Amino acid sequence: MVEKHAGTQHEPDQYADAVAKLEESEVTADRPGAFKDFVRIFDYADKLSWVLNVLSLVTSIAAGVVLPLMTIIFGNAVGEFNKFSAGDTDAATFQHLILDYVLWYIYLFVAKLVLSYISTLSICIAAIRTTRSLRQAFLDSLLRKEIWHFDSKDPSSVAVLVTTNGARINKGIADKFAFLIQYVAMFFAAFVVALVRQWKLTLITMSIIPGIMVIISICVPIEAAIESRVMRMYSQGGSIAQEAISTIKNIHAFWAQGKMVEKYDNLLQQAHTEGEKKSILYGILFSTEYFFVFSGVALSFWKGYRMFANGEIDGIGPVFTVVFSALIAASTITAIAPQFQTFANAAAAASEIFTLMDETSKLDPLSEDGLKPSTCDGEIEIKDLSFSYPSRRSIKVLKGLNLKIPAGKTTALVGASGCGKSTLVGLLERWYERESGAIELDGVDITRCNTKWLRSQIGLVQQEPVLFQGTVFQNVANGFTDSQKRLSDKEQLILVQQACETSYAHDFVSELPNGYDTEVGEAAGLLSGGQRQRIAIARSIVSNPRILLLDEATSALDPNAEGMVQRALDQVSVNRTTLVIAHKLATVRNADNIAVISDGKVVEQGTHFNLLQSEGHYAKLVAAQNIEEQSDKYDQVSDVMDGDAEKDLIRHASLYKTATGEFDPSAANIKTGTLGYSLIRCIFLMFLEQKSLYTYFLISTIGCLIAGATFPAQALIFSRIFEVFTLPPDQGQPKADFYALMFFVIALGNLVAYMIIGITCNIIGQEVTHRYRKELFTNMLRQDMDFFNLPGNTSGALTSRLSSMPTQLQDLISANILLIFVIFISVTSTSVLALAYGWKLGLVVVFGGLPPLILSGYIRIRLETTLEAKNSERFAEGANLANEAVMAIKTVASLTLESTVLQRYQNLMSGIVRNSIQSLLWTIFWYALSQSLEFLVMALGFWYGSKLLSEGEYTSSQFYIIFLGTLFAGQSAAMFFSYSTSITQAVEAANYILWLRTCKPVMQENDENRSKGPVTDGGEIALASMSFKYPRRENRVLRDISMRIEPDQFVAFVGPSGCGKSTIVSLLERFYDPTSGQIIYAGNSISSYSPRLYRQNISLVQQEPTLYSGSIRENVTLGVEGEATEEQILDACKQANALEFIDSLPEGLSTACGNRGLQFSGGQKQRIAIARALIRKPRLLLLDEATSALDTQSERIVQSALDKAKEGRTTIAVAHRLSTIVHADVIFVFGDGRVVEQGTHHELLTKKGRYYDMVLAQSLNKDV
Repeated sequence: MVEKHAGTQHEPDQYADAVAKLEESEVTADRPGAFKDFVRIFDYADKLSWVLNVLSLVTSIAAGVVLPLMTIIFGNAVGEFNKFSAGDTDAATFQHLILDYVLWYIYLFVAKLVLSYISTLSICIAAIRTTRSLRQAFLDSLLRKEIWHFDSKDPSSVAVLVTTNGARINKGIADKFAFLIQYVAMFFAAFVVALVRQWKLTLITMSIIPGIMVIISICVPIEAAIESRVMRMYSQGGSIAQEAISTIKNIHAFWAQGKMVEKYDNLLQQAHTEGEKKSILYGILFSTEYFFVFSGVALSFWKGYRMFANGEIDGIGPVFTVVFSALIAASTITAIAPQFQTFANAAAAASEIFTLMDETSKLDPLSEDGLKPSTCDGEIEIKDLSFSYPSRRSIKVLKGLNLKIPAGKTTALVGASGCGKSTLVGLLERWYERESGAIELDGVDITRCNTKWLRSQIGLVQQEPVLFQGTVFQNVANGFTDSQKRLSDKEQLILVQQACETSYAHDFVSELPNGYDTEVGEAAGLLSGGQRQRIAIARSIVSNPRILLLDEATSALDPNAEGMVQRALDQVSVNRTTLVIAHKLATVRNADNIAVISDGKVVEQGTHFNLLQSEGHYAKLVAAQNIEEQSDKYDQVSDVMDGDAEKDLIRHASLYKTATGEFDPSAANIKTGTLGYSLIRCIFLMFLEQKSLYTYFLISTIGCLIAGATFPAQALIFSRIFEVFTLPPDQGQPKADFYALMFFVIALGNLVAYMIIGITCNIIGQEVTHRYRKELFTNMLRQDMDFFNLPGNTSGALTSRLSSMPTQLQDLISANILLIFVIFISVTSTSVLALAYGWKLGLVVVFGGLPPLILSGYIRIRLETTLEAKNSERFAEGANLANEAVMAIKTVASLTLESTVLQRYQNLMSGIVRNSIQSLLWTIFWYALSQSLEFLVMALGFWYGSKLLSEGEYTSSQFYIIFLGTLFAGQSAAMFFSYSTSITQAVEAANYILWLRTCKPVMQENDENRSKGPVTDGGEIALASMSFKYPRRENRVLRDISMRIEPDQFVAFVGPSGCGKSTIVSLLERFYDPTSGQIIYAGNSISSYSPRLYRQNISLVQQEPTLYSGSIRENVTLGVEGEATEEQILDACKQANALEFIDSLPEGLSTACGNRGLQFSGGQKQRIAIARALIRKPRLLLLDEATSALDTQSERIVQSALDKAKEGRTTIAVAHRLSTIVHADVIFVFGDGRVVEQGTHHELLTKKGRYYDMVLAQSLNKDV
């Protein structure tokens, strides 16, 4: 039955609306992080998280009230001290009363310990759970987006958003938020206590609050807006980094590290300039808050003494309760001020995530809307179909295309690159929506069908198969339907094995060390191309789809692998509607119908033989691809396979088989990730590097000294004020006025000090994060390939570290380190003051109280360091999963894997939550202990001080100076450990940055080789007894290879996948050095040359063309030192047969390529890549399947250009398509890591060996 709303699900006009929305989103992305974004984060808290948040709120408020309650005890105790000093109380009674107050301090200690533990633990658990839900919702939102959404946005930035933004949000709603609540509660509780004690004096003192609120309300929103813009720039920079790191071989080949760093640094400089605008804001925010608070203290004393003199206050106790409440408020402001940056960062991070989440998706792949027919025959009819890509609306790709694809038959699409063949696949999969016309499945417009149902009826095999990290079984099982996912493990394994048997994958999978449980590695790098493709075929048919789409499924394979895969495809196509897109026409000769597409229309169709007889477009394509007339049929030779090579591939495929426990000493260091340096050592080393900032450090030191001196100054003034209240009003009034004035002087000093600290800390912080982001990126790009092959160094993980670690280091070296310095000065100065005024009491309270407090904080930092390192590793794994899914969004969509990916991500996040909570239980105890020990220190001071006072050893003035000095020192030390989370993260970041410097690449430019490069224009290349195995792998890929390549020769390497052809290209590029033997170029070992000067002589064109975000011009000139002229660029494009299609683009060479060149077809991307290679005018040209992605027409033209380009230079081509190397001077045939044949094309045919068999496998028709 057809649902009433089914026909209105996604109409073409909605597609245009979606594109408009996409363009509007670029504007909305500029919005700053607002308070509403911060509040919205809590929408993702579940019931338990809300309970924990409420529990934390209540206990945080209670914990905040504890310290203000101390002022009541202190005020009463001061009264007893005054009575004893005046002789109104005897010594025994005095000590008994003080013991009662000591007990109250112990009660406060227990209360603060328990309440701080519960509040911090609760909110940290709630924050982890909430952030987990938000991360999952964000990924869910991304996977629900239309595919065209990612054409204009860089999917590689997802790793940055999921990790960095998630971490910033977590930081803003976890313990920092509990601190804020606690300090706010403390702030108001202090005034409530004061109001109860003396309401009139308190109200006068509270006049400072409006001033503080006005400053905060003005500065914080402005800061949040700036931070939002800075984060967006960092996100763009993260995308650049992701592009470069994920294509590191290409970056090294063209020695483009410098250009990528420069491109990255341009964004960093913009962020730096924008970020420095916050300097004056921080200066105003910090300084005015301190100024208002200490002005309030001055006002309290000034007015308080007058009220005392007038009889409105009956003693010193109420005045000191009010004053100390004001001082507590001052300490809370000290703690609150730096937190606003954390909350602004969290709001900005949330804003960026919510901006993407709020973009409406017109095509939701997880929606239940639309038709879900019970059967599908697979009859497809395309009617008058027109289409242009959303990012290039002015260019029509399809122009009224009409085509019938009969059910159960094989239909092939052939034609020039960019003619619209693959576009049709995207429209059938509903990655894109047509502009006009219709695509009908069994007579029903596919826009009326449920998207998930439609895609589940289609099996897709692409040119570049995407497998995901996991086992072979998991990758094939990714093709399961929902009903198949509910089967037992045994039944699922049977289905997977059957699919692999059908796709000819079962045999090689069974021989893997762990069979179907063998890990395939990142990007399935442990399998050959043919093996990956066969697993992809198994995945596409395991659900038994009615329709099979084969988009260049064999074009990237060698002849032997191609033969194996083609047999698999022929078998799985039986009784299925199969649509084949092919450049290799040998793969479609048996199709029931072949449609030739040109200029967006079907210009010719029929069977292979009918089209040959008509001598039209198709006949010309066939003639161009036929290598040589042969009498043997294709079917008789397609079974040829290099058995030894296949077995060798199997040995190489296992992650466990290739890993070895014995490492090269020079490589061992690249696995540690840290130097294990302490906080002090990290700070010292980082400080030594900031010579350009020494002036700012000096200025900030002056501010820190002034701010730190505030604490002992307070102790001294307080002790003098005690005496004032024992004097007659006529004597006491002038002194009271003077000491009130001194507090106002302190207020002015803090105004200056924190203005200096606020301005300089941001200047320092922006410079530090800029410097270390650039350094970290530079040091990553300079590493050898072995560094990037390590499991923890995936592109997602490295980009995540690049994004987060410099920010963590910024926190350490700027605001936090300056505030920590202030705390250090206050602890030191007040401790010295206490010892100077009374060594007995000073020794007891300083050395009896502070060491346990510091020890508890130190233990907490050590525990947090371990927790932070583990969490970084766990979240990096989550980032990899999210990044992998979004980077392969088309594969995820075609397999309807959205729910599976989300479930895997959810399971991973749940594991992180569980492990983090277990670690937090113990870590937070030590934090709570460090926050509450100050009450024990005060209890100890009161007890021993009263004893000394009652015995006549100390005066009350001495006691007050020592006690208050110790009180301030204890509070400062406790405040220090509130910064420990930032310190922990920063120490880890500093260690990683310093460690990465110690990872010295083998292939680097140094003083010894800096000026040494090949000196001839066309040097001979010699491989002398060369063997090679990849680092940390047992099996050799190349075995005792010796060959000589003369200058200006055109040489070809052919052979089955995994035989070592591309490995030799990697060795010639010096991505690796041989395990034994050497490579000689121009008379010297290439290891003796500067890699930069050596690679200037080489250009590489790889099988999978790599383009970067930026214009065509920027991509073509990527490997050119200095500036290339317009004439050079145009000439290179012309040679590569790219100029014609570039000129047809509205912006020509200035056309943006988009992420990974998504704006262009495979053939167009490859021609741009060839132009990039030719503009360097290389002496050695390496072509690693350079034309495999091109259609026949483009291949012929480009091959002609390459034939011309090889004149005057040596050319080495790795080829599967043998038509491209027929005219090579020498063809080396590889097998099992050795050269098994060599000679010219005709010489090798005469031998009738392996090369002969490969040629037979690629011959189209003996009659052509």
